[in-house]
Amino acid sequence: MCAVPQLLDPNFRRAVVLMLEHSEAGAMGLVLNNASSTHVAEVAEALEMNWRGDPEQPVRTGGPVDPIRGWILHDQAGWDPAAETILPGVHLTSSLESAQEAGHRAFGEPGTQFQFLLGYAQWGAGQLEAEIASGAWVVVPLVGDDEPSPGVGPQWILHTHTHDMWHLALRSIGVDPDRLVGLHSRGAVLQ
Repeated sequence: MCAVPQLLDPNFRRAVVLMLEHSEAGAMGLVLNNASSTHVAEVAEALEMNWRGDPEQPVRTGGPVDPIRGWILHDQAGWDPAAETILPGVHLTSSLESAQEAGHRAFGEPGTQFQFLLGYAQWGAGQLEAEIASGAWVVVPLVGDDEPSPGVGPQWILHTHTHDMWHLALRSIGVDPDRLVGLHSRGAVLQ
């Protein structure tokens, strides 16, 4: 889903959210395109991990809830035995314990994709549905790389620059983001 420009909550201004859970009890997801001023290398050092990627790669702010809780989206199925597969080629690590137990004390090697996020977004029962019904969010499907359907896939999630995500997510379903700017607030979400 993509938040439209009329959504005034500053936590979701032109945000792109990857929905992880959505049920009658509520919903939760990760804001993908909110880069912070903290670098992944700094967080990795604090976690006694070795970051081998770009030393300037920013940590992303995954949402306003529990801002010290970390999440890693990556393309390495074997790196964390307990990682959840979001889509073929995209895995979610929510705890480093199993990766460390498997002997992995480093991540971000050349040729791999790792996105580190802190915090998450959460909605209570019926809250997200009400926001969708009011027109605050536009659904953008997640699709596999080999699916010709409208939506975004693994490569988009892991390789798209944070500045481009909102526009490209909307364009992937045939929505011109420039036509939304005057009508709505800013943000985007994926489900």
